[in-house]
Amino acid sequence: LDEDGVYDPSHFNDRLLLGLKGTMSEAELHILRARLQGGALNKARRGELRLPLPVGLVYDRDDCPVLDPDQQVQQALRLLFNTFVRTGSACATVKTFRQQGLQFPRRPRHGPHKGELLWGELGHSRVLQVLHNPRYAGAFVFGRTQTRPTLDGRTTIRCLPQDQWQVVLPDCHAGYISWERFDANRRQLAENAKACSGERKSPAREGPALLQGLVMCGRCGERMTVRYTTVAGQSVPHYVCQRRGIEKSKPICQHIPGAGIDAAVGQLLLATVTPLNLDVALAVEQEVQSRLEEADALRYQQVERARYEAELSRRRYLRVDPDNRLVAGSLEADWNAKLRTLQNVQSEYEHQSKADRRLLDDQQKAAIQALA
Repeated sequence: LDEDGVYDPSHFNDRLLLGLKGTMSEAELHILRARLQGGALNKARRGELRLPLPVGLVYDRDDCPVLDPDQQVQQALRLLFNTFVRTGSACATVKTFRQQGLQFPRRPRHGPHKGELLWGELGHSRVLQVLHNPRYAGAFVFGRTQTRPTLDGRTTIRCLPQDQWQVVLPDCHAGYISWERFDANRRQLAENAKACSGERKSPAREGPALLQGLVMCGRCGERMTVRYTTVAGQSVPHYVCQRRGIEKSKPICQHIPGAGIDAAVGQLLLATVTPLNLDVALAVEQEVQSRLEEADALRYQQVERARYEAELSRRRYLRVDPDNRLVAGSLEADWNAKLRTLQNVQSEYEHQSKADRRLLDDQQKAAIQALA
């Protein structure tokens, strides 16, 4: 209809053409999007697709991922992987870093500090991100997540299992660990996550029971739990099969005192490891010493970085025009903040160094060697 309400076929043709143009535009956008996604997938299959790298890896001039040239970043990541291999737990790795007063690097991808190298305390979620990232194993991986739109207009991101990843190219670039170690770390994390499953071997927890998390019931085949009673001021373990009793409200399957069992197992263990006592004692001493030296070197690098930043702030302050008090005041405040940070880091380094020396003095070294 025109302005007077009279039917005009020319207006109808114009609206029809506009609708067809809109439909063609949406179809063209769909085709372009599909072609772009196909091109990205082809580049990913060749390992040439440029993706954001985690901290510890950077691109060189040829767009090839290499290790971060910062030695402190490299040592922090290697210490994380070594600590997890030694402890077998992400929580224990975080605890070790906090006990040693060590910091961990990160590079934000958003915000005012985008791309900058920042240092802070290591968190549990951060450890899981590092251990689950295949780029640290030198592998190029594409299609680890799946994005789907929801009914309310938002999108959901779901992590896919490893057998559903679209592209996996091991040994594609330099890494911190091998692909075999990456798979072993993921299996260890999956085993630790089965906290409520009866099919897993539980790690040792609080209490003196030698077989906690290892004893299987001879009647029903379920894993037995541990209870403790206090006798003469000492905790005595009891192994109880109560899983089916809890789930189905039935009496417990069986209850076995653990004092005699632990004594027999302890004698068997001592008889087994007696020929290796000397080697074990020397290995313990070397392992403790190497851990302390590695942590001390990383803390010293933190001191060196703080000293460099303080010296850089001092140079900036000395180069400014003294008459420009606005800029000079800001640079002076930044210099003072860097000096305070250097003082705190240096005092923490000296405190931890003294604690390490007390941890492994000559008397304790003799006690370790006396184990043989």
